[in-house]
Amino acid sequence: MSNNSQTINISTSTIFRVVLILLGFFFLYLIRDILLMVFVAVIIAAAVNGPVNWLQEHRVPRLLGVVFIYLFFLLLLGLVITLIVPLLADQVKQLAVYFPEAIKKIDLNAQEWWGKYKVEGNLQEILSQLSEKLSNATTSVLGTIVGLFGGLFSAIVVVVISFYLATQEKGIKRFLVSLIPSEHRHYLSDLIDRIQIKIGGWLRGQLVLMLIVGVLVFIGLRLLGVKYALTLALVAGFLEIIPYIGPILSAIPAVIITFFQSPFLALMVIILFTVVNQLENYVLIPQVMKRTVGLNPITIMIAMLIGAKLAGILGIILAVPVAAIISEFFKDFQKEN
Repeated sequence: MSNNSQTINISTSTIFRVVLILLGFFFLYLIRDILLMVFVAVIIAAAVNGPVNWLQEHRVPRLLGVVFIYLFFLLLLGLVITLIVPLLADQVKQLAVYFPEAIKKIDLNAQEWWGKYKVEGNLQEILSQLSEKLSNATTSVLGTIVGLFGGLFSAIVVVVISFYLATQEKGIKRFLVSLIPSEHRHYLSDLIDRIQIKIGGWLRGQLVLMLIVGVLVFIGLRLLGVKYALTLALVAGFLEIIPYIGPILSAIPAVIITFFQSPFLALMVIILFTVVNQLENYVLIPQVMKRTVGLNPITIMIAMLIGAKLAGILGIILAVPVAAIISEFFKDFQKEN
């Protein structure tokens, strides 16, 4: 009887632990938006930490260094808004008028071609379906972006948290270490140092890639005489945050627009984006991302596929830093075994 009683006690304890774990995961699911904001804040603080440490080594107080860096980016943002946004808004207005006309031309030309070669089908229906899918995709992207911050208030919260973590020396480490039992803190402290270097390097590398690609596309489009070069270049730079897929997505509107200026010009734009994409894949990413994150392209691609399956576009964007964190755990596991 005593043996049976002991077995029941162990089973009850196991079930209780499983229930607690499931409740824990459910609670994390409920506060996922808050966790996401904290995660983004940690990434920003990790990216700022390197320059702040450099300033601190040159006898600049840490708080002053953080304030200087944040003010620098605010001034840079203000400069972009002042100089680029009015021009960008004008181009977007023109594009809003031009793009529907371009679609109509595609419809008329294609119907004429289909009639000439007696191809059966309803182009209008196909275009309507395509337009609806593009609209849904755009709504999904915008919804993801809005959901990431949940509005201006959440964005401010992210900035405030990242600022606080950056001003505290080893602030990220202290914050995360305080969440676990004391016997594991030494290991986690070392792990956080390595992860922080990788995440900070990833974000800085990503910003460098976005800037380089945006500038290269802008120069190329201007030399080719493409309309709305600034808008298309900003789209290319922004979509660079989505590895591998971003450059393809940014090329689509550029090719459609230039096709109605000249089919030959559209071909030249395809060549331009192909060259930039190859330069990115074989020169920029290996030099910038592999050095900072230490992941090979296959690992990055698998991480992106998993991220896309779990969280859509947001999952693709965050796949690389999350994979970098997981890779550190695997390295430690291999060392122990």
